[in-house]
Amino acid sequence: MKIRIGVALLSTLISAAAGTSQWPQFRGPNCSGVAEGANPPIQFGPDTNLVWKLAVPSGRSSPVVSDDHIFLTGVESNHLVTLSVDAKSGRELWRRTAPAEKLESCHEFSSPAAPTPCTDGLRVFSYFGSFGLIAYDFSGNELWRRPFALLSSRYGTATSPILAGGKLILQRLGGSTNSEILALEPATGNTIWRVSCPLAKESYSTPMLWQHDGMEELLVQSLGRLTAYTLDRGQASWWVKGWNFDAVMTTPVAGDGLLFAGGSGINDPSEPDPIFDWKKSLARFDANHDGQIAISELPPEEVWHMRKEVPKGAPGSVMLLTKLFGFIDANDDKIITKTEWDVADSESRDPLAIDHFVAIRPGGKDDATETHIAWKISRGLPEIPSTLYYRGSLYLVRDGGMWTAIDAPSGKVSVDRERLGIFGQFVASPVAANGYIYAASESGTIAVIRAENKLEVAALNKLGESVRTTPAIAGRALYVRTEKHLMAFAAQ
Repeated sequence: MKIRIGVALLSTLISAAAGTSQWPQFRGPNCSGVAEGANPPIQFGPDTNLVWKLAVPSGRSSPVVSDDHIFLTGVESNHLVTLSVDAKSGRELWRRTAPAEKLESCHEFSSPAAPTPCTDGLRVFSYFGSFGLIAYDFSGNELWRRPFALLSSRYGTATSPILAGGKLILQRLGGSTNSEILALEPATGNTIWRVSCPLAKESYSTPMLWQHDGMEELLVQSLGRLTAYTLDRGQASWWVKGWNFDAVMTTPVAGDGLLFAGGSGINDPSEPDPIFDWKKSLARFDANHDGQIAISELPPEEVWHMRKEVPKGAPGSVMLLTKLFGFIDANDDKIITKTEWDVADSESRDPLAIDHFVAIRPGGKDDATETHIAWKISRGLPEIPSTLYYRGSLYLVRDGGMWTAIDAPSGKVSVDRERLGIFGQFVASPVAANGYIYAASESGTIAVIRAENKLEVAALNKLGESVRTTPAIAGRALYVRTEKHLMAFAAQ
């Protein structure tokens, strides 16, 4: 379905900027989330600055842009598809199906079409955990395919392929001994190098390239560590440890000569949950007053609201108390003692289990955890959205619309979890252009924030549809994938 007033004029504006319109992979140039020189609108919505609106299949991949072409993936009638869309008119150009025999199981919040494709301006590369990699030219002709075995994953494949130094990079880390990191030839799909990672666990993060001091290092964030690999040969140069998240989702960013990485699990350690207070839980659940908590004493349908800034009805926002306390029951006898509780509490306070975000200096060798961390913080950290580095500052948004701004060189926090005026969950990563930052909430409201060391919201734009993918910025246009549509906005 295409939209109406001013289409010709706005399409002309998009076309005029198309010569420099490149958002080639997840989060754009080098996964940075920044479109230098672009000028997207500040005010937009269903009736404001909407150029076109196209119905698209369900999926969680973000749109990518190469001049007049937009690419994204989706799921339609249990088939995995790659779409090409004309950026000026919103007309679908072609749709191709990946030959997957069976779709992988995913968390209801995700999709078998979660990885974002990438493009080198000649080809587009789509990755599906259920199939593997497949490459097309811009006319939709298949160029090559590389099937891969499905890796074990609790939530479904989410990492995206990227292009770096003329190589197609794919991180395949899952609960399997055949986990690997690959560098492929974009023209053929042939392997340039491969790193076997048999001990790695699940990672939903996308790699990024750090260019500094005449070097190119590929950064891969996995469970427990961040590792730098040489781009030419895939050799591990250094690593930093210190994470024990349930799942790794964020992508590193770089700026001011530093690398920034980290994120949060479910809870901010500075805001302890009362459910983990032994005395309070004992008083509430110990019905027979024996000084222990039996699983049978717990209300069978009661839930722990683990993501408190997200409505209880949202997928993944709650967990049954019986399941939560079952994790504490070390000997599985269905009774939780004070000793078991204390052990679990001690593990939760382990430095590796505390959510934190770090700035890393270049020049590390082997284990650089103790030698190359410039500063670190452990509050205001997002669970899913990646951090944005823009004009000397870092910007983070977490569930509940809590906004944090940090001076990148020093780590000094200038905005500490201030409210944007949007509640609920945030899945999309913030992106920036022309002095403004765009932060999209799952509920479908996109905040436009001035890139300053104080919070100043320039606009709250309500789209009326859920947004769980990162917007793309190219030229004068902002492209947003909602639950059911791909929308293009540009100011007249």
